[in-house]
Amino acid sequence: MATPIGVLGGVRGAFFVNFGAAGFEGQPLNSWTSNPGVFRGVESFVFNPELQEYQEVFGESTVVEGFRLVNARASYGLSLSTLALGFPVHFDWAWRTLFNENWEDVVFAREGGSEEFRRVKFSLWVGYDF
Repeated sequence: MATPIGVLGGVRGAFFVNFGAAGFEGQPLNSWTSNPGVFRGVESFVFNPELQEYQEVFGESTVVEGFRLVNARASYGLSLSTLALGFPVHFDWAWRTLFNENWEDVVFAREGGSEEFRRVKFSLWVGYDF
């Protein structure tokens, strides 16, 4: 499409899903679980002058039930791309998830829980796909 500011290409859209897991040598890799449990998230750290180290401050106990990712992370999103001024321009919106809001509240208690963890991430980038 020819415009006064240059040539614009058609708009393409894509939906994407990502999943990844990692572990340490000598430790079991549990990517996900459905086993119920009671957990306490780390809400902050305080410095103990007697021990000369930081100690964890735990939140309230939370019962977590249902499917959730343990040693894995996942995300999903939407991508739009077009050709602007001869360059491919991409607009991406992505959401992270562990598939269980209560579990996210425990794991990311210090960062604001599931509300902050699931916040949309927008990316604008110029370049060709790989």
